[in-house]
Amino acid sequence: MVDSWATAASTNLLTWVDVDERCAGLAVGGRWPEWLLEASAWWDGLELTVAPGTQEPTVRDWLDAAFGRGSVEGEPGEPVLMLDRPQGVPAEGLPVTVTPDNSFDPGDRTPRLRQRRITGQLARPLPRGEEPGLPHDVQVIAFHSFKGGAGRTVHAVALADLLAARGHGVLLVDGDLEAPGITWMHQAQGGACDVSYEDLLALLHGSTDGDAAQAARVAAGYLLNQEAARYADGKLVVLPATRRARLGPPRIEPVDLHTPGRPRHFLTEALAHVAAAAGLDTVIVDLRAGASELSAPILLDSRVQRVFVATLSSQSLDGTERLIRQLAVDAPAFTGQDPSPAGVITQYRLDTHTEEVTRARARLSEALEELCVAQPTGDAGLPTPEVDAQVLTEPLLSPFREELLALPRSWDDVLDVVRRCGVGERLAELAPVRLTAPDPVPVTDVSDGRERLYERAQTLIFAEKTALDGALGFLATEPLRRLVGDHRTSLPVAVVVGAKGAGKTFTYARLCAEGEWSRFAGKANGTVQLTAPVVPVLDPTNMDQTAEGRTGPQDRRNALAGGEGASAQDIRQLINEGLRSPHSTDVDHWRTVWLRCMAVAALGPAAKDKDPETLLVDHGKQQRLLFVIDGLEDFFQVLDGEDKRAALRSLFTEVPDWLRTLRGRPLGIVIFARRDLVLRAVRQNTGQFLDRYASYELRWDVQEALRLALWVAETARAVAAPRTDLMDLSEDRIAEELVPVWGAKMGRERSRQARSQRWVPAALADFNGQVQARDVVRFLSEAAERSRGDSDWPDRLLTPAAMRDALVPCSRAKLDELAQENPALGKRLRSLGEFAATVPMPFTAEDVRLDANGVAELMEAGALSMDLDGRYRLPEIYRHALGFRTVRGGARVVS
Repeated sequence: MVDSWATAASTNLLTWVDVDERCAGLAVGGRWPEWLLEASAWWDGLELTVAPGTQEPTVRDWLDAAFGRGSVEGEPGEPVLMLDRPQGVPAEGLPVTVTPDNSFDPGDRTPRLRQRRITGQLARPLPRGEEPGLPHDVQVIAFHSFKGGAGRTVHAVALADLLAARGHGVLLVDGDLEAPGITWMHQAQGGACDVSYEDLLALLHGSTDGDAAQAARVAAGYLLNQEAARYADGKLVVLPATRRARLGPPRIEPVDLHTPGRPRHFLTEALAHVAAAAGLDTVIVDLRAGASELSAPILLDSRVQRVFVATLSSQSLDGTERLIRQLAVDAPAFTGQDPSPAGVITQYRLDTHTEEVTRARARLSEALEELCVAQPTGDAGLPTPEVDAQVLTEPLLSPFREELLALPRSWDDVLDVVRRCGVGERLAELAPVRLTAPDPVPVTDVSDGRERLYERAQTLIFAEKTALDGALGFLATEPLRRLVGDHRTSLPVAVVVGAKGAGKTFTYARLCAEGEWSRFAGKANGTVQLTAPVVPVLDPTNMDQTAEGRTGPQDRRNALAGGEGASAQDIRQLINEGLRSPHSTDVDHWRTVWLRCMAVAALGPAAKDKDPETLLVDHGKQQRLLFVIDGLEDFFQVLDGEDKRAALRSLFTEVPDWLRTLRGRPLGIVIFARRDLVLRAVRQNTGQFLDRYASYELRWDVQEALRLALWVAETARAVAAPRTDLMDLSEDRIAEELVPVWGAKMGRERSRQARSQRWVPAALADFNGQVQARDVVRFLSEAAERSRGDSDWPDRLLTPAAMRDALVPCSRAKLDELAQENPALGKRLRSLGEFAATVPMPFTAEDVRLDANGVAELMEAGALSMDLDGRYRLPEIYRHALGFRTVRGGARVVS
């Protein structure tokens, strides 16, 4: 149908230039009929080259649809495309010439932002370079900003300095031929300028047979004198934009190099040749700002790592986003093969721009995901395209520093400021992998390590089954350290909140196994000035207390009673009696019930018929006690009545308040509770209640998740233990220590795959940035099991394929556990899965019949996120279980 080629006539057609632009837009958008071979607008007419047999009515209909109804006038055989004119101004138009051609050749497209020939080819990417990589394995990194003053040059210099300091040989090219910045710094320092970027362009322009070797040798010979700074192992050489003192446009522009017989990406390949001839391995180019053809040949080579620098200003952000999306059509990067494009958001204040940065980061990330596509073969089958795209394209942040507002004049002074501000460290993820890889671990050691890691992680998945084993130890996380550190001279009275799998039962079991508050504090790397026996009050129903050599809750109650103590069934019976009482909705009634449970747990069944307040006060004068409670979700699975809510509300508020009234605080309590139980039980002042115990909440962010993974591998004796205490390691150090576990990248060390330390948390986290401990441990177990027998990866325990495959069972288990923890939320998520076979992700709420309440509930739980276009995504940890396929970002395939 003709209407399928229509486009919105949003702008006036004033001149032939507008007509040309409209044709180009139709071609790029894929709205180009097969019979139309080429369109060329000129000042005196519109020339259409068509397939033989194309009739004039077909041409007229298409022009009317493309440019707006009534656009074509003129007699048959003499069509005229009318231009827009104000009322009262004589009408004007472009005569349309239709020329059939049965031997049409669209010609070779060159890397330009504006193509001279408008054909249907514009809807497809530019042909790629003949080789998948650049010559001599040189990496080219190009910094671009849509708007000047965004900090592009500063960040290019900072990365060059960082790489040289790490042992790389760097050629820093000032590619801004109209407003050079690096050139001025270098010349102000008194640096030699024997050869420039302009000179290289002229040398290449004069080369014959498409051979850049001679020009590269000439340029490299003069570069010896242009070393900008000295480093212990690396080198930084500057190629200024020009040697001329007189300002003016360059005589030879990069687009002038693209003549017949030369490689399509002649300039970028020539830069690689120059670097190699000079003994360098990396080229960093500071490009001209804006949509300039001076930058186009480098930006349109997908083998170049393209870094887009933007500020929060609408002009900078909008222009950068539009350019990235344009490049996504012309020169997409193949995930896993090409360097991943990157974004850098600069010049914002940490204290005032939090929301603006979040929105800007989301916008650039979505655009960059369009620029990253899956290969037609190979990586197109990766089971994790969404998380790979997320990790590879998340923009970096470089906040405002006053020192960068007015840079010094000379090169050394600029480097000093850049280093003091830590700009280079903010770009560390852009750095190629280290030059010298560690010696691989022998295959036999890897096999043993995989087996030990699997067994260790397997025992830790369900803490209620194994956590009483004192030999397991535990990771002293920051919340536990705070719990101990805040109670060195008094016993804790605290509610420890955490989601299912966050480690509540594991911590409860470790308290029972240690038996004394002071011993537990010591294991948490803390010291306290008092001690007290641990008194388990309520146990998880599925806790295994039968293994030999373990000290479980029942053992603790027996020891405290001096014989046969109260059983778990005795405690549950007291709670059931409380629910059957006519006062079951009274919080004061429930305070007495809970205090009776505590007295019976500490003193034995005989305490059941005595006043619990008197018993506890009197016993507290003789011996301090620390009560611990877990397993509330087993007893109160469904809060289907006010009686159960009153029971929990009293436990969370009334009991701690009563304990705090005792002189000298002889009795303490630690209550482990799921967050959803707290929210449903404490309905008034909920935020204030959660804030009171927020520092003890068991939450696992990215750094804590990585720390846990390292702790599991270390205690499994699968890798060597760090020389520094695990809790004192920075995130960078943790990432380094984890390289033997899962490698530096999700592929070979010099591959273009995502870095492992970012991929794993991204794959396991929800959209609130939380990673549950159980998911980390289960992931290690599943990946280790799938890595068994793989001899192709002797340098790591977990292979990339095994890690990707492990996500599927982890996702299914996560959804099952969520359904147990929060049946309503689990049911809502599973209802989305009914549409997975026919609806790809991202989807609209209408696609999956999700109402506003459902959207709000899922987003609050971190199980749903909205894109900027109003569509929704699921985190990977849920997507696999629900079976949704993804069609965005790294999943997009280009043929």
